Amino acid sequence: MEKEKEETTRRDWFSQVFMWGGLVLSYGTLAIFCLAFLLPKRVKPKTRKLFAGLKNHYEIGAVQSFYDLQGNEILVKRNKSGFEAFRSDCPHLGCKVHWQADKQQFFCPCHRGVFDADGKAISGPPADAGQNLYRANLDVDDSSGVVYIEVRDV
Repeated sequence: MEKEKEETTRRDWFSQVFMWGGLVLSYGTLAIFCLAFLLPKRVKPKTRKLFAGLKNHYEIGAVQSFYDLQGNEILVKRNKSGFEAFRSDCPHLGCKVHWQADKQQFFCPCHRGVFDADGKAISGPPADAGQNLYRANLDVDDSSGVVYIEVRDV
């Protein structure tokens, strides 16, 4: 009794290739959808630009105060090189800092924390911990001279 040798026809070969290809494609698609379900998209929070005045209304070295949509105070400062914006809460304990124009620095009354004009902590507990003022996003449209603060939308 001799075993008969099976010959693979071209039709059988193509059916095997398409069957396995379809199986790999369907399971691959299922795996992609499962991963997309398990790993949610990282959604960037929606933001909005708030009008913060005209460039020529800011004096160099002066700070103006604005509030975002959640009621947080933002301090906008103009210096010789441009504009900067900082959140007014101290990174140490969250107390409100204020601008001292005569000393050209930000001051936190809670623990006598002092920040320079660029928001860097120079004395007090924030300096010991290396905590600088939080920056806020700012956009200056040079063509129209309008200053915008970019804040989180509610």
